[in-house]
Amino acid sequence: MPQRIGLICDSTADFPKGLEKELGLHILPVHIMVDGQDHLHGQTISNRQVVEALRQKRDVFTKPFYPHECADYFEDLLGKYDRVVSFHLSTALSGNYNSAIAALNLMFEDEARRIKVMDLRGVSVSLGLVVKKAVELLREDDDLETLDARLQPYLRGLFMGFTVDDLAWLKKGGRVSAFAAFVGGMLDIKPIIRLENAELIPKDRMRGKKPALKRLVDMAESQYRKLDGNCDIWVAYNDNLDEAMVTRDHLADRLARQADEIYLAEVGATISVHTGPGAVCIAMSPKVMHYPNIA
Repeated sequence: MPQRIGLICDSTADFPKGLEKELGLHILPVHIMVDGQDHLHGQTISNRQVVEALRQKRDVFTKPFYPHECADYFEDLLGKYDRVVSFHLSTALSGNYNSAIAALNLMFEDEARRIKVMDLRGVSVSLGLVVKKAVELLREDDDLETLDARLQPYLRGLFMGFTVDDLAWLKKGGRVSAFAAFVGGMLDIKPIIRLENAELIPKDRMRGKKPALKRLVDMAESQYRKLDGNCDIWVAYNDNLDEAMVTRDHLADRLARQADEIYLAEVGATISVHTGPGAVCIAMSPKVMHYPNIA
């Protein structure tokens, strides 16, 4: 009999509308602090409220869930499933994975053995894409012990690039110590940032948002060609749906694909704290395991 597997993902992953439910995910919320008041992503604060707080220049930041909160979450799901797998963003960007590992030490040994905690080395829609692939692989074969190895080819082909209106939020979170010199404080300079080796790396800078989005499309097209077009593509946005739709249309034209084949995803409250309003992200991951142009 196939084992029943409970699927957890922390709230740093972003998905097209409805996909979380379709995948059967349980979302473990990150703490969002606003002027000293503690909120939980998706439970006591909405994305709209976070965006408004950011625009008002209020003191907003995130904190990982505590190990005891995670342990309680695990124990609840162990009452419903044979095994539990918990997906988390890159340890280079957050303490969520470490908090989940610490939670295992608070549990009985026989319970902890039934839980697999995974660092999927992504964030936002790139994490969402890998979680989607992991769930698909588990539906084909529910062996959790081989899941890491089966995911590796997809991780090697993962792409995420994005631009933001203002680096202040990334800088405040300590994610962009090298970016200030990179951008240099020039008027209306927009950075192009890539997720590489599970870290955020500045790759280019453009004067103005439209050139930045065009450069982002250029980079996405290059990765698309490397994947021979065998990939899922998501475009994420934060309080700028019109801008994201225009970017999606341009990307679809360049790739000779239908725009509705490229899914839109709203950046959730947790990631909004770090990107701020106006961010646009393009992410893609391979659909198949073997592709010739990726080492």
